[in-house]
Amino acid sequence: MSSPAASKGAPSKQLSERAILVADRDEVSRTATASILRRLGFEVIEADSSRSALAQARQGSYACAILDLNLVEMSAFELCRRLLARSQWSWTPVIFTSSRQPRLDLRVSMQAGGFAYLPKPFRADNLMAVVGDALASQGPMRQVKPNRELVLARAEAAAGSV
Repeated sequence: MSSPAASKGAPSKQLSERAILVADRDEVSRTATASILRRLGFEVIEADSSRSALAQARQGSYACAILDLNLVEMSAFELCRRLLARSQWSWTPVIFTSSRQPRLDLRVSMQAGGFAYLPKPFRADNLMAVVGDALASQGPMRQVKPNRELVLARAEAAAGSV
């Protein structure tokens, strides 16, 4: 179930600079991810579909987004492209998650503009590390977009060691 703010006509609220969008149609997975992030002090906005995630994106900018590849209505890759095309999202790191084939999904995730790919199931410390890296990428060097080929090479090397 998506958060109440996703419903049509919901009033816009000011998001904190620690807001993270978590989009996953699997309620158990989405809730578990959100719970970990909330325990770390993040404001988490949940979405159960691509359409709901786009509606949430209109509410403001986020520190990062975590998108599961099994979203409905449009692919997570297309959702990522649409989010990053918005000026307020152009520097927002997008983390993809999935329990599908990691090597194939990894490459397509990076090509779609993703910052990282986190295979499911993942441990809380893995989620914390990836989110930490994503947030660190927004520091003083934020004016420079990440080198996608370098990120992809590092991610493929990490996936090969799993």
